[in-house]
Amino acid sequence: DSIKIIGENTDMNAQAYFSYDSKKSGGITISHLRFGKSSVNMPWLIDSADFVACHNPAYIGRYDMLSPLKKGGVFLLNSRVSSGEVFEHLTADEQKQIIEKKIKFYNIDALKISEEVGLGTRINTVMQAAFFKISGIFPEEEAIALIKNAIKKTFGRKGEDIVKMNWAAVDAASAALEEVKIPAQVGQSYVPKR
Repeated sequence: DSIKIIGENTDMNAQAYFSYDSKKSGGITISHLRFGKSSVNMPWLIDSADFVACHNPAYIGRYDMLSPLKKGGVFLLNSRVSSGEVFEHLTADEQKQIIEKKIKFYNIDALKISEEVGLGTRINTVMQAAFFKISGIFPEEEAIALIKNAIKKTFGRKGEDIVKMNWAAVDAASAALEEVKIPAQVGQSYVPKR
């Protein structure tokens, strides 16, 4: 839906590729989204990104998500850890990359929001709203209206309750999104269990 919203409501070109692992349910999906004024007809996956989002905090320390980020890029993490403590829950290598590349780091507890509005563990709507707020592609009010319209199209046949729960998730995402303060040097860090 994000790439449709951008492609249909701006003069930018848009493209999406998806990479899946072998598990159908519970597996890893990597979404490679491109958009811009110039042609985005590129038949390869992104290896130099402006924005990376991690929807599953269990991937911290297990997968290298920050190497593809450009200097000054943005990292969005869904995490139950508070924004004041989340940096210490990254590995030393992840902390180092954020500091050295001057990456902007945002944190949101998307699971809490999804649970509170009745969506259970379905966090995609929250993460989509956070992406649009951070990216600034549209003014915030316009982005919210476009997301809600896409939700109505996507979930309308499942009933008004589902639509309203997703709308509530969009509304809650903006207030819950926090930018993480980055220290000048690597500090305490998470050591993943192998």
